[in-house]
Amino acid sequence: VFFFKTKPYQVDKLNMILLEHANRILKEYCEDRCVNPDKKQPDDITIADFDNVTFHISSVQGSSSQVMISISWSCIPELNPHSDLQKIYGPFLMDAPEDGYNISLCIDFAALNEQQKKNIPVKVSNFKRHCIAAPFKHAFQSIVEGTQDNEIVKIRFKEGEAIYIIPKSESCTVIFEVAFFDPDDAIFAKVFLQEFQDAGKGNAMRGIPAVTYSYKEAPLELEGVELEDVDSNGFVSFVLFQNHICQKNVFKTINLIHTFRDYLHYHIKCSKAYMHNRMRIRVANWIQILNRSRPEPFEEKKKKTFKGKTFVQK
Repeated sequence: VFFFKTKPYQVDKLNMILLEHANRILKEYCEDRCVNPDKKQPDDITIADFDNVTFHISSVQGSSSQVMISISWSCIPELNPHSDLQKIYGPFLMDAPEDGYNISLCIDFAALNEQQKKNIPVKVSNFKRHCIAAPFKHAFQSIVEGTQDNEIVKIRFKEGEAIYIIPKSESCTVIFEVAFFDPDDAIFAKVFLQEFQDAGKGNAMRGIPAVTYSYKEAPLELEGVELEDVDSNGFVSFVLFQNHICQKNVFKTINLIHTFRDYLHYHIKCSKAYMHNRMRIRVANWIQILNRSRPEPFEEKKKKTFKGKTFVQK
């Protein structure tokens, strides 16, 4: 069974649509298993997520309450998140993953205490987020502690696309190399990201990250770095400052920054769908106007005599 997590939620304070950084299906599944830990029928569920991520939920053979949850993502070997995941999941993290997957968790829902039943659905739903958060946390922490080495970290999170993390003395630059397979998408992205750049010019939104966008031209920070495809990709750069990577805000910053690529493409598709809908409405209105302006079919008027007989001229 394949599920696609596409449902957005609305942030009232920002009055804009954001995508969830957690997987809703994993969360609802774990919440259900915490209530009903013993299940007679074994589970075998495959879940597709953004960035070509695949989750697999399967029952452990010989147990009605043990479940194995695995993730497959091509960039996990580059992320090297095992030490961070060990702190988050503890004994639930398996030493050897399921065949065909990168990392696996094994959870016995019947053995969970009340506190674990509250925490496990949230932790498991953030499985993907915790994996990609590792290099961001290490880079941000090195800046705060003053131990950064200015080494560029490349995350090839999708075929032909990558994230570059560049820690500096007082800031961290995060660059997204985004592939646009449709030239129209690049135009929409330019208009959309121009609003990001303009938002930082006024005093209304102080302290936001600096944003720059270039198409088919890599930023100077990536000089000498092996890129994916400069000739057809766009580059979006975020400069994160101390107030974004401090202990107070780092969790939220990682949540927002790692979902940016999906956020961008989601809004591009929404913009195209909105324009197509407006075009269809406009065409329908034009057709109505043309129908109303169509002249009545011409019929030759018949002449009649005083007695009502039809007059035919010969």
